[in-house]
Amino acid sequence: MNIDLNEQFFWELIAKADTSNSWETYDIDEHIDELTALLSELESDEMILFEMELRKKINALDTVEIAELSIILENNFEVEDGIYDFDDCMSTDGFIYFRCWLILKGKEFYYDILKDINVFVSGKYEFDIGDTWAEGLLYVSDLAYDAKYGKEDSSFVTDTTDELYPDIEHYDLIDTQWDRPAYIGKELQVHYPKLVSEIGDLRSEE
Repeated sequence: MNIDLNEQFFWELIAKADTSNSWETYDIDEHIDELTALLSELESDEMILFEMELRKKINALDTVEIAELSIILENNFEVEDGIYDFDDCMSTDGFIYFRCWLILKGKEFYYDILKDINVFVSGKYEFDIGDTWAEGLLYVSDLAYDAKYGKEDSSFVTDTTDELYPDIEHYDLIDTQWDRPAYIGKELQVHYPKLVSEIGDLRSEE
């Protein structure tokens, strides 16, 4: 299975595992549980290919713009006279979980958001932004392996992926090198006025 076909295989599984009819009925845990079940029907080499592709996708989302989207969607903020001032803290693990959440939204959204984070408020996509972490996606490959082969708490798939694909850095170990510092505080609204205004309004209503 070459890389292009593997990517198709990856996105087809992500899409098939989402059994919701709309964003209102979407549930992260159900999506991840169904994905685990689908993977458990496959052979171990296919689980490894899925894990390899997942790492590539998580790493590709390690950009300063995606980090800024995470801040806008997740960080505490104060608003005065229509100006949003965001906290600038960011959890390293939380940023990984956020990227997993973006991946679960599917191939089209994934490539759109990589091009321009403003697509989030373009009207093309609708999501519940009350929970933007999908940590469970990190464990589906090993859980699927355990379910298929009657193991418990193994790390066969992740360990084997480390061995077979050493050139693909693990998302926990990757040395982030952005081309500029992330915008923080009030700067975010200056650079992303529509995104901040619309997301800020939605979050204020929560």
